[in-house]
Amino acid sequence: MLYLSNQLVKSSPMHAKWAGIINTDRAFFEAEEVRLGARLANSAAIIPRDAWLTLDGVTMRVLRNDEGQAYMTDLMALAKPVDIGKLAHLTRAASDQGQATVSMTGQKAIPMDKTKYLYRGTPLPIFDTGYGREWREWATLQSENFDALADDQEASVATLQRRIADYVLNGDTSVKVDTYSGYGIRTNPLSKSINLGSAAGGANINLTTATAEQIENFVITVLGKALDDNNLTGRKLNLYISPEIGRSWDRPYSGAGGTKEGSIRDVLLKNRRIGKITDTFKLTGNQFFAFIPDPQFIRPLVGLAVSTVAIPRTKPRDNYNFMVSGALGIEVRADYEGRTGVFYSVQVN
Repeated sequence: MLYLSNQLVKSSPMHAKWAGIINTDRAFFEAEEVRLGARLANSAAIIPRDAWLTLDGVTMRVLRNDEGQAYMTDLMALAKPVDIGKLAHLTRAASDQGQATVSMTGQKAIPMDKTKYLYRGTPLPIFDTGYGREWREWATLQSENFDALADDQEASVATLQRRIADYVLNGDTSVKVDTYSGYGIRTNPLSKSINLGSAAGGANINLTTATAEQIENFVITVLGKALDDNNLTGRKLNLYISPEIGRSWDRPYSGAGGTKEGSIRDVLLKNRRIGKITDTFKLTGNQFFAFIPDPQFIRPLVGLAVSTVAIPRTKPRDNYNFMVSGALGIEVRADYEGRTGVFYSVQVN
């Protein structure tokens, strides 16, 4: 859902509308080029349809690569399309209502209560980047079948992708809509922190150097308790770890109690709490985060899938400029009591 595919356009009326707007923008650009060409009494350098297809194809390919996509791919399966007109998407959490009474007569007083609500909001910032070519390069680009534009597109989409992945993980304090802030997984107050440090209540563990038994015990006791505290029984976590932790967990499982078949990672994946373990270069050292892959707990909000338009030129010697844009927010969800399925590590000593 992060890019405009034919499947997305067919299944989402909102994105079908945006695909129409993008095509209109592209047609307007080409009409302006025709107008400039007529004024100069020569043929305008119109971007052919297959060039647009190439640029869109580059977008799809780059967004599938690992620039934070270890977790973005899993998250986008949970995404919800929202109208680009929404600056912030509001949700509400409902409290439990009243209590039930038990009696033999049916005449016991019943306390009257009503459901209470908490309203929460998630901003949807727009992510922009762009690239350009000088006007004299245009004929060269045509002779090269627009390969240079494809290279520009690849670099720009990769930049945008990194920025979106960073935002999803860490948010951006400059993004605000009324009282709602642009939080990420590791900055959202609804996410639950797990202290790996030595401060009171901390796990006091370094997952890059701990023994196999210490790591397994951490998953069973610390992660398990975090899930139990949030009433999450029978649910499996997606666990995202730094490359340093990943290399540590690739060691054969061996401890004072003996050896187990496979690596530490293999043993942890047999735990009923763990659904998958994935390394991501967005984390370093003794860092991890985790979530239950269910939109009940977390979901991206997509206001605009990543797409490319050309900025119309008004004069023959204006440069050719292209804008790559997407709009997305990340919504961490919790019930009325603040229970959620999103966790991240901190280091407090």
